[in-house]
Amino acid sequence: MMRNKISLTLLSFLANFIMAGFATQFGMLIEPIAEKFSANINEVASIFSLLNGGALAGTIAAFFLIEKVGVKRITLISYMLIAISAASLHFTSSLSVVMIAMMLIGLCGGVGLCIAGTIVVSVWKDKIQSTILVVQDATFNVAGVVFPLITTYALSNALNWSYSYLAVGLVALITANVTLLTNFDLCEPKSDASGCKIGEKSEWNFSIISAGIGLFLGMLALYTFLTWAPMFVKEKFDIPFEEAGNIITQYWSAALVGALVSTLIVSRVKIQHFLMGMMTLALVITSIIVTTDKLEWMGYLTYGYGFTCAALYNAFIAYGVSFVKQASSKNVSYILISGSAGAMFSPAISAMFETIIGLQSVMYAIPVIYAIILTMLVVSRRQAAENSLAMA
Repeated sequence: MMRNKISLTLLSFLANFIMAGFATQFGMLIEPIAEKFSANINEVASIFSLLNGGALAGTIAAFFLIEKVGVKRITLISYMLIAISAASLHFTSSLSVVMIAMMLIGLCGGVGLCIAGTIVVSVWKDKIQSTILVVQDATFNVAGVVFPLITTYALSNALNWSYSYLAVGLVALITANVTLLTNFDLCEPKSDASGCKIGEKSEWNFSIISAGIGLFLGMLALYTFLTWAPMFVKEKFDIPFEEAGNIITQYWSAALVGALVSTLIVSRVKIQHFLMGMMTLALVITSIIVTTDKLEWMGYLTYGYGFTCAALYNAFIAYGVSFVKQASSKNVSYILISGSAGAMFSPAISAMFETIIGLQSVMYAIPVIYAIILTMLVVSRRQAAENSLAMA
């Protein structure tokens, strides 16, 4: 039994590892892909939107499909398709094939992230559930370090741009094999006496709905920062754009450490207290970032922000499902859809506001968003406490 739980948990980690393998290194590959296919850099950059759009579509598809298709079958199909798509990236000579493959990878990867969350909430309960969900974020960040190193090695040795993606495809193939050998009974919908699947009952309340809205706003704030911070720092302190761009590198390197430390914190404190603490820190740090006149503070503040937001995604899942008796795949998918939508639409929303109210005002909106999230967390906790008193 325990061995089976560990095998299922490993699959949930691999799902995050694989998605990060494709998502975190795209910026390094835009130029090599453009050169390989003699394409326009903007055209190649739009492929990243296909990956993100596919991931959003995948989380929406998972909301409806996991119950109907079954967790094991949909996991196997997803990772076989990812492995085939990664191989096609390596062998193709057509940019159209690259676009289709990336969209398919995003779609299956999005389904995989929902499966990962569903596995954890089905297999584990209480504090260990929260801890494992936060470890998934650490896995995502580890892949964000490992696969770009493979890309750097491949590009500096004049190898094909697709070798790092081929490595991710190999991990997907291993994941498909582990899936075949694993018993998914703990995660599958129960069947009645005639063998028909009993529909999964999903519990909904204000707290779990606010967790989805909170993650949407959190991703909106984070990706607004990642999109506009270099430009903001360049204009405010009148420094070269390359130097201002270091702010993004500082964010991601701190995020890896933050995800690992968050795992230790969540294993010792309630997820509600953890999330409120992190959102308070994010509010304070972003308030200082947008108001300070001290350039020398900026690096430390960005490290602090990366550390704080490291485990945002799965912390919100753990927070949301802590308010339902038995979390379902639909609960998990809903929170993931909210986060994916926030990440995907953030550049478009922030760009629209940048043209209307200007860059400075857009950056000032970031701490305001964190203040709104914090207010929602306080209200949802109070509501949950009142409901439990009423039921007592």
